[in-house]
Amino acid sequence: MTSPQGPRTRVRALVIVLATAWVVLAGTAALAQEQGPVAAADGPIELAAAEGDEGEGEEESEIDPAVAEELREGAAVYTSLCSSCHQPGGAGLTGQFPPLINNPHVEDASYVAEVINNGRRGEIVLDGVTYDGVMPAFSTLSEAETDAVIAYIQNGFVAPPDESAAPFPAGPVAGTELPALSNYGAWVAYLLAAAVAAMVLAPRVISQNSRLNTPWLDAWLKTAVIVLGVVLLTMFVPDWALKTEAVGKLSRPAQDFIGVTLWGGGLAVVIGAMWYAHRESRI
Repeated sequence: MTSPQGPRTRVRALVIVLATAWVVLAGTAALAQEQGPVAAADGPIELAAAEGDEGEGEEESEIDPAVAEELREGAAVYTSLCSSCHQPGGAGLTGQFPPLINNPHVEDASYVAEVINNGRRGEIVLDGVTYDGVMPAFSTLSEAETDAVIAYIQNGFVAPPDESAAPFPAGPVAGTELPALSNYGAWVAYLLAAAVAAMVLAPRVISQNSRLNTPWLDAWLKTAVIVLGVVLLTMFVPDWALKTEAVGKLSRPAQDFIGVTLWGGGLAVVIGAMWYAHRESRI
């Protein structure tokens, strides 16, 4: 049965859509206005900083070119093979992969080379924290690559910049207003499209229908909403939470507990919503 307040509901939805669009557009204009002077000020500030550090740059340029090249090669090897576990900068992951920065074991180059070539498994205790990860062997690395990554780690994960590289990348200048406005405009378009779709389809999704004589379009729309809700609350939300930096620093049992709790909570929300919709004869 169709609610007699259908037209009134559509008018209310249209008002909500227009209000949402006005708020988003107003926020876009305000952000663009704030970005204008900041973007203009970034160039001279960075240039002044570069000019002020000119003396320091001359001192740093005195590093042996062979050593500098070895450190850059080590940085490339570390980024490609090691950073996914030990993290950029050697911070490590608590309880899984030990940190390499300020780690006394990395001062022994022969020990580090042996671990790189042969891998390592088993517990290791560092600063009172037990790590029980498995490191695969990287025996395909050449001796020069192994020495380079060890030098990079022992140098505190610092490598001099490549002076042969172009100082400024080609392409549009970062900080201009056009990309920001383009992105905001796209989001405004997406929001308006979603709002219009919701305004058109919502009455059919939440309508009260006879369970024995439900139109096929209403049945498909209600089914799609249920499936999307299940996927969003039991898959995307737990996966997003487990990938956050705060949760990633926790122990594995704590991560498992958070994942199971979010999954169970999402499933409970879906079941509760379906029970309520069924009680109201909406599904």
